[in-house]
Amino acid sequence: MRHWILLLLLCACHKAPPETAASLARAGMEMHRTHDYAKAIDYYRRSLALEVSPSVRGNLARALAISGRYPEAVEQYELLIAADSSNGAIWHEYGIALRDGIKDMKAAEDALFNATRYPPKPPEANYDLGCLLLANGRYEEAAACLEAAISFGSPKAQWYADAGERLAQAHALRAKAAAEKPPPK
Repeated sequence: MRHWILLLLLCACHKAPPETAASLARAGMEMHRTHDYAKAIDYYRRSLALEVSPSVRGNLARALAISGRYPEAVEQYELLIAADSSNGAIWHEYGIALRDGIKDMKAAEDALFNATRYPPKPPEANYDLGCLLLANGRYEEAAACLEAAISFGSPKAQWYADAGERLAQAHALRAKAAAEKPPPK
């Protein structure tokens, strides 16, 4: 009996270490890695409540977007951009969230354009911008973006082969539009 009392006293005295922003962020990354986005989002939010961190906010935005919670993801991307408007990778992710989730093509175009202007200037941003411009009938601009994507991208990238096909499509549609244009008077 006496041992039980001592054990209970030891347990009562021993408390779990307090949660830190870093430990919560690590837990969020682990949940993210295992595709448990709801838990990841919770951990990221709790981490941010303790300490503001651009990397944690970026992870939160990605988890929200993957979960289909685009308005919340866009809000997080906007906070990231307000803090550092010269991060091309964040502009790219923001543009994809605007395009795929919010369906705001003009804002997506602006964001993707910024992604091509700022380091690290991801070649995939040129590809995504080119695809958006192609869909909007802006063939010459689309071709320029797709050429840049192909020039700077890796042939091993998932989108690389499609970029070549879309570039050919942009050239064909541009030539067709030019042929259908009435001659100037």
